[in-house]
Amino acid sequence: MIKRILLLAAIYAAATILLTVTISEKKSFVTILVLLNMVFAVFFALGVYQYFRRSAQDNRPSAGASDRSNTVNFDSTSVFRISRKPFLLGIEKSFVSQEDFYFDRDFFYAVDDGTSALKYPLSDIAELCSTSTQLNNSRVWKIKVYRGPELIEYKFTHNFSIWNKNFRNFYQRVKEIRPEAVTSEWSLWRM
Repeated sequence: MIKRILLLAAIYAAATILLTVTISEKKSFVTILVLLNMVFAVFFALGVYQYFRRSAQDNRPSAGASDRSNTVNFDSTSVFRISRKPFLLGIEKSFVSQEDFYFDRDFFYAVDDGTSALKYPLSDIAELCSTSTQLNNSRVWKIKVYRGPELIEYKFTHNFSIWNKNFRNFYQRVKEIRPEAVTSEWSLWRM
């Protein structure tokens, strides 16, 4: 999708240069240029809209996640938070899942309303990797968890800081339990 938007921008730039070079002396030049700008704006807006709509659909848990058979009452005193919500005037909802994420020694929790959580054993994590997306200088991480035969995907930004090492501890714990699930290397430069 990004390639299509960039291709559209390149075609627009080439058309603008071509118009400027060939018919800049004619009276209709400004009218044609304004129409070209309007067409480009419409196509660009549609491309961006489709990109965000597709991202929002990709970040929703699959239909099987609505079955709350592994829902537990959530107590945040005995677990460690590994995610934070970035702020981008509502656009962040297209890039990250709406849940907050926690872990303890044996389980990973996806908390959706602060009191109930989906609880997954750390051994059920299929993949933990960083994506190429960054929000507010934090890399978006993707975690895929087995839930029976289904694979549920969550995306989040970590809360790692000088004082908060919870995400690094989670990363190391998953690497201990399922080393094949961790597909991105941890480093301070690629968080």
